[in-house]
Amino acid sequence: MNMIKNKRNFKEQVLSQPGIQVIKFYADWSGPCQVIGPLFSELSSYYSSSVTFFRIDVEAAPALKEELGVKKLPTILFYQNGAIIDFVNGMISKNALIAKLENAICQNK
Repeated sequence: MNMIKNKRNFKEQVLSQPGIQVIKFYADWSGPCQVIGPLFSELSSYYSSSVTFFRIDVEAAPALKEELGVKKLPTILFYQNGAIIDFVNGMISKNALIAKLENAICQNK
């Protein structure tokens, strides 16, 4: 899983790339982020052939958090070919997150 540290990284690795990118905004101090972290890692391994996964620490990249309007943690953004296609604010079940991933993959075909 890739780490994005600033706006330039975000533009180069997400907005300028084809395909599907899933970005999780998190903070180490957030309980919900700690709960969803292992699930996100598991899914990033399972879907590695069709989706690129990224993490953004909001403490390390506050300007990016502000620019993208992230208000709740964790926030997961789904991008396809540089455009946002879906999002999750807060906790989500494994099945719901899988459904969102499958939907994004189907839209990309």
